[in-house]
Amino acid sequence: MKPVRSKGASDSQNRSGDNGKSKGARLRSEVHVGWLSVLAVALSFTALAFAVLVPGPPGAGTIMAQNSRGGPMTIGSTCTHYPGADVVILLPRAGTVVVSATVGVGINHTFGLADEARIVIAASDSDCAITNSTAFVSVPASSPQDSAYYVTVPLLRSFPVAGAGTYVVHVNGVMALGADSYDRFDSASLVAAFYPA
Repeated sequence: MKPVRSKGASDSQNRSGDNGKSKGARLRSEVHVGWLSVLAVALSFTALAFAVLVPGPPGAGTIMAQNSRGGPMTIGSTCTHYPGADVVILLPRAGTVVVSATVGVGINHTFGLADEARIVIAASDSDCAITNSTAFVSVPASSPQDSAYYVTVPLLRSFPVAGAGTYVVHVNGVMALGADSYDRFDSASLVAAFYPA
């Protein structure tokens, strides 16, 4: 007795259980899936290369500027700017500028007289206002007389900015106590970093 076959069905269809797909159709489907996988990988690598090699729009991230100055300059009994100890930064939009600095100061100390220098970084070259960012250098009156009390002070201050433009930050100081012509700035180094809003 011969097995009964349904009309139009092939042996391979009855044995494989592939729901009516022929080998050719299955092979074409697998080839399409393979090419799509290759295409997806290629597009991923292209997007990654583009992201790494092509810069974003102007002002898309952090912008930095730096400056330094050396050489003595007298710190007076009124607010004194240290010329050349400024950092200039060009900003594309609103955000915050954070400035860090180290400033070398020399104090000429006379026994029996207290000395106090106040050092600031400020948006104006005539601003010596006391803030949480002000550095104080003091030599007590009882300290031995010495023309070379050297101190390097660290400073950190943030400045909110309302929009695009060129901004300048300055190093200033004042001898609040014990001022004489030998109290001085000796050096300054500044770094400004902009963080967009």
